[in-house]
Amino acid sequence: MSSKKACFIVISGPSGVGKTRFIEKSLKTFPQLSNTISFTTRKPRPNEKSANFYYFISKKEFEEKKEKKEFLEWAVVHNELYGTSKKEVERLWDENKAIIKDIDVQGFLSVKNIYPHSRGIFIYPPSMDELKKRILKRGEKISEEKLKIRLDRAVQEMSHAHFYDFKIINDQFEIAWRDFKILLTKQLDQFNLLKKSQ
Repeated sequence: MSSKKACFIVISGPSGVGKTRFIEKSLKTFPQLSNTISFTTRKPRPNEKSANFYYFISKKEFEEKKEKKEFLEWAVVHNELYGTSKKEVERLWDENKAIIKDIDVQGFLSVKNIYPHSRGIFIYPPSMDELKKRILKRGEKISEEKLKIRLDRAVQEMSHAHFYDFKIINDQFEIAWRDFKILLTKQLDQFNLLKKSQ
């Protein structure tokens, strides 16, 4: 991979905290931003299409890509595999794009190790009770056992938030988005990617 300095913003936080909503609004607000499409072995959620945020592939296909060292980072989340393509990152940087991506704590540390100039934003839920409600509202069929696993993992993930450059609590989205947008603006400005239209 190249060692060039380019903008890479990682968004992390517990499942159900609203990371996708922040990224979707960021992409609409800042044309300089782009999201790399991840590879995953999990099944699509309702109304979720391949090649939007994820390429849904088999575990065999994922393992083949891993063996070929095609991933910048990869991780196991809720017994499913997720990976970020090296080629996709380089392609977007070659197009002078800044990258914004949802990556778990383990993946962020891998990215930070390779690209020390990358920045991490950790999204907190307002409470564990609210996080539980949001997970249940997502339309997935989830057992009590799997719900408990996700909530336990959320606690574990939040214990690593100190590794991140910025933290935001997503209680009321519009308020959280205001703070989030300020952070993005500063990061894009540092890489001379800010346009006067913003």
